Amino acid sequence: MADATIILAGGVGTRLWPASLRESPKQLLRIGGGPSLIQRAITLAVAATAVGPIVIVTHRDHVRAIEEHVAQLEIDAPGVSGRVVYLPEPVGRNTAPAIALGIIYLRSILPGDAQVLVLTADHVIGPPDQFASDAAAACELAASGNLVCFGITPDRPETGYGYIRAGVQRGRGFQVDAFTEKPDLPTAQEYLSRGGYYWNAGMFCFSIGGFLTEMGNHAPEIAAAFMDSGDAVGTEETPAGSRTADPDGLATLYAGLPRISIDYALMEKSPHVAVVPATFSWSDVGSWDEVARVPRDSSRDTADADRPGVIEVEADGNHVDSDLPVAICGVSDIHVVVRNGKVLVCRRGSSQLVKQVVETAESADMRDLL
Repeated sequence: MADATIILAGGVGTRLWPASLRESPKQLLRIGGGPSLIQRAITLAVAATAVGPIVIVTHRDHVRAIEEHVAQLEIDAPGVSGRVVYLPEPVGRNTAPAIALGIIYLRSILPGDAQVLVLTADHVIGPPDQFASDAAAACELAASGNLVCFGITPDRPETGYGYIRAGVQRGRGFQVDAFTEKPDLPTAQEYLSRGGYYWNAGMFCFSIGGFLTEMGNHAPEIAAAFMDSGDAVGTEETPAGSRTADPDGLATLYAGLPRISIDYALMEKSPHVAVVPATFSWSDVGSWDEVARVPRDSSRDTADADRPGVIEVEADGNHVDSDLPVAICGVSDIHVVVRNGKVLVCRRGSSQLVKQVVETAESADMRDLL
């Protein structure tokens, strides 16, 4: 098992507008019924991490809301609040600084050979015991100095994900030959037919020392900034028993950091990267098309158009996510989302365009929509 887990919970999820807003981001949504996405991530961390800390890196404005979701987990997982540490970012700088922040904190309380899982708070993954098994395989590879990522076996020629090309087998995984950008459709079809390619799930496992060594080699400016951060990542206990850092203490540190993903900063540069093919189910629910693929449970967050409150007349193949009754007549294969007093209508298969809606609202100073 891993010795600690870092959960990245700093995004907003603009492609799930209008359900996901700045004040209530994607990780707080309940997709497919049951727990919220952040609660699902914590459940995975508990399953895959022995008794160590669960570090949540998020924006400073979201800490209180996440604390409420963590408190709700105490019923099924007593004591989980006491394992959680909040590291509130004053401003988002993408995943490389966020992971480095978590690692530098963990370095202050754990040895350099401690194995750390890095999860994201906005995916739907299951079941937890299957994930824990794959995480254990990743820890074995990480113990020999690898930076390990999780690969999802493609079931369709997807153009919305980056891919990992597997090389020589290493235990339950493979050495990574290459990372590839989001492909066009013919290339994605070739990857699918050829085999040996995996979707990049954006989750990782490595030792504290292994990560810091490779960051020093390939992203020295980020490594140096955090290594010199001193007491900036100190934490204090909260009334709920968790621990949290002072975001104001991180402001100076973050002001000089680049905005860069861990893939660009490190994973694509290091020669010591391995991939473990996932046996767990996975969806990044990164668009309404992906939400529609998640099996429906008893939740309003994901629903097909046969649920109560939705009437269809000469219409089929529609996906409805609404907090109001909806009637659909004479149209097929669309998303209808009515949330937070806002409405989205989008053709299924085109939901990546929703991000442009958010960008348009920002440029037009229509921030009340966001």
